[in-house]
Amino acid sequence: TGRDDLKLVGKLRAAGELREQIQRDRLRPRWHLGTPDGVWNDINGTVYWKGRYHVFFQSLIAPDAAAVLSGGDVATNRKEWTHASSADLVHWVYHGTSLRPVFDGSQPKGLYSGDMIDGADVPTLIYHIPGQGTAIAKPVNADDPELIEWQPIQENPIIPLDGAPEEVVIFDPFAWKEGDLYYALIGNKNKRPGFEGDTTSLYRSHDLLKWEYRGPFYQSDRKWTTEVEDCACPDFYPIGQGKHMLLMHTHMPYFQAQYYIGTWDAKAERFTPERHGKMNWPGGHLAAPETLLDSKGRRIFWGWVREARKGATSKGWGSVATLPRLLSLHDDGELKIEPAPELESLRYDERRHTDLKVSATHELTLDDIRGDSLELRLLIEPVSAKEFGLAVRCSPDGEEQTPIVLSLPKQTLRTEIAKSGAEGNFKDITEQVAPMPLKAGEPVRVRVFLDRSILEVFVNERQCLTQRIYPARKDSVGVKLFTRDGEMTVKSLEAWKMMPVF
Repeated sequence: TGRDDLKLVGKLRAAGELREQIQRDRLRPRWHLGTPDGVWNDINGTVYWKGRYHVFFQSLIAPDAAAVLSGGDVATNRKEWTHASSADLVHWVYHGTSLRPVFDGSQPKGLYSGDMIDGADVPTLIYHIPGQGTAIAKPVNADDPELIEWQPIQENPIIPLDGAPEEVVIFDPFAWKEGDLYYALIGNKNKRPGFEGDTTSLYRSHDLLKWEYRGPFYQSDRKWTTEVEDCACPDFYPIGQGKHMLLMHTHMPYFQAQYYIGTWDAKAERFTPERHGKMNWPGGHLAAPETLLDSKGRRIFWGWVREARKGATSKGWGSVATLPRLLSLHDDGELKIEPAPELESLRYDERRHTDLKVSATHELTLDDIRGDSLELRLLIEPVSAKEFGLAVRCSPDGEEQTPIVLSLPKQTLRTEIAKSGAEGNFKDITEQVAPMPLKAGEPVRVRVFLDRSILEVFVNERQCLTQRIYPARKDSVGVKLFTRDGEMTVKSLEAWKMMPVF
């Protein structure tokens, strides 16, 4: 297993060498929540509790050597749950393992995804154990604001694989409390005829121990999704204007995060999707999203952003979370997406420009705005330009760069990644393209957050595009403005360097 026979001095030496290796990596983000070492994947549970924001996520644990050698377990890595918390959404404390599989042969794949039960009286985790079913864990001390120690309940699995209705797929769950009832969304598919495609199965309970199956939660429509798509790791909550939002992870045809906004009929126990949207597209790596409701009534979102770097796990770390985003609804019912204002505390070395003129024959390099750790805020007037934007991580000769392009004719926002760095493994995909409807004459408000190898672009609080980039050159730190045709005016441009927190 590679760790059990090390003496203390060997462990200290190995830990120090790994820490130095990770710190030397010029592509490791410095102010996004990520793993301190090793790899993680799904963000599994989030909650605001006693003044702290908590994010749980999956990581890997090696098997127990003694159990393997005695024949009581298998020699494969398996999933565990680890945990970080913050008082301000910016500075994070890592608490280590919260849920660890047992090493008796009964959990050879470990503990899969799940969530925090939304609205529960005390923080309560609900999760999937392969081969067993749905399980629950509670904090050893619910008065602890750090929620460090957790204990699975003795009654697990509370929804076992054995005996489930034939149409139900027991898989990664989510649950919430509504009045005196608990509801749970179980699984990523439902096999009832007529419910092909993405859906999940609804259960309810009075006590978290005895659960009753209530049928498919909603019916998906092929105008929005294909039959191969699924509804894994769901998250369901009121979003305002009498509407609810269902957020989900989709495995096929590629990992993605998507959502429905619609109506929850509590009496009929059925959700009706009315709007659909995605949070990433081919070329992006955002998946496994989670949200929480904080004491200010804000719905705060994080997504798992996978690595797209060749040999990423050999770097000693892998994966990062998006910045915390606030989700709400615009007056017209469309999803509103904003970066959390707490991020502004990281700003320093401000730069400002006004009324910058840019044309297709005159790109504008911003000589006083350079770096790989930046926030940029622009107000753009397209004038006669139809395709326009800015590029970051630019080398002086243009060999490396990542253009961010708005297209009025196509009504899209895209990142062009063909020159984003040779280390990226994008499988011949050269751009990520998101829909971005813009009305004639509508001002274009762009916010860009660049943290070494992760780029997040917000436009008019209606779209956010998340991109991994891997520039190899040390001089790929330039920023430039451009149009592909016509002229544009950048009415205002504000830029800040961002203070590292790791």
